[in-house]
Amino acid sequence: MAKILFFQWHSFLNPGIEAALKKLSVSYETYFYQFTDWEADDTFLQRFAEHMREHAYELVLSVNFSPLIARVCGEYGVPYAAWIYDSPIHIRRRETLLCDTSHLFCFDRRQAEIYRKQGVKAYHLPLAASPKIFLKQQISAADRKKYGAQVSLVGKLYKTDYAYYSGPLNLYQRGFLDGILKAQGKVYGAYFIPELITDALLDGMNERYRIASGGTASITKEELEFMLACEVTGRERYLALAVLSNHFKVNYYSGEKDERLEKANYMGYADYEREMPKIFRLSDVNLNITLRTIQTGIPLRVLDVLACGGFLISNYQEELAEYFRLGEELVTYGDLEELVWLTDVYLKDEARRKQIARCGQERIRQDFTYERALKVIVQTLTGDGKL
Repeated sequence: MAKILFFQWHSFLNPGIEAALKKLSVSYETYFYQFTDWEADDTFLQRFAEHMREHAYELVLSVNFSPLIARVCGEYGVPYAAWIYDSPIHIRRRETLLCDTSHLFCFDRRQAEIYRKQGVKAYHLPLAASPKIFLKQQISAADRKKYGAQVSLVGKLYKTDYAYYSGPLNLYQRGFLDGILKAQGKVYGAYFIPELITDALLDGMNERYRIASGGTASITKEELEFMLACEVTGRERYLALAVLSNHFKVNYYSGEKDERLEKANYMGYADYEREMPKIFRLSDVNLNITLRTIQTGIPLRVLDVLACGGFLISNYQEELAEYFRLGEELVTYGDLEELVWLTDVYLKDEARRKQIARCGQERIRQDFTYERALKVIVQTLTGDGKL
């Protein structure tokens, strides 16, 4: 019987995890299912329970946390390891997080600390990337023409419903929320939105929503926090692209276009496996602007860029300073003015850019491998010291 069941959905991490399990000679099986609702699916519950009943596993592993998997694993007493790359975890009902068999491996240290205080078995484990998996395709002359740019950003623009939700509010409430957005937008390395959402503020907002909707609309603290964090991130990404495109050739790849960005080149959505590696390799400067709900952790995008041998400028994150030599393996900025200055400096110094990119890629090879991460997960939950 297989030792590990690797539950799969359409996740970017699947190929790296499978390659690492094989390299570590770990006995495993896979089970694929793409949820439409991660918290309510009776068909999946029945089928997965039958599968668990028919097989003997020492561990079930998935990317991100599934309450339904946790529920079945709890019933059968099988440890469940969820390697988290979202922040926050997008689930509504959290009781399965507290199951004795549920274990979270969070890429954001602060997130892990918060869950532990709530009684969840949570561990800190950075994400991983693999140059070998990414760099399979040759770069053609057509690729250089299509993907070459001075500056590139790959990611969401985070357009939110903030204007809609702020519409029914009174002047004080709108002013308070706008103050939160402006204050958080000026600060890196500290996340204080949750602390500023008081019960009095939330109750007052929901009273306005009840009046405007006839009692049908409301918002939770978690929903408000996430919306504000996305709004801050969206504003930051827009300003960075707008200002940089006044000075440099800027491409941005996203599922959404911002018509205000007249000087930046909208390139559409970038396929993760086929296009992103080429973008990262052929852009002189790659940008990472982290979603503000990621408080300390290193986003997957950072590791992806470095694994592909790309030069990266990122906003400052606490764990970047812990795991990388800043200025030698990647570059960080503290505000928009510094971002523009650093971009100009490094665009003029190709040799230095390439040296930093090589060093960053080597750091990924040494310290951010899937093998290292899976050893941590398996040894933590099974006690297998042979890996």
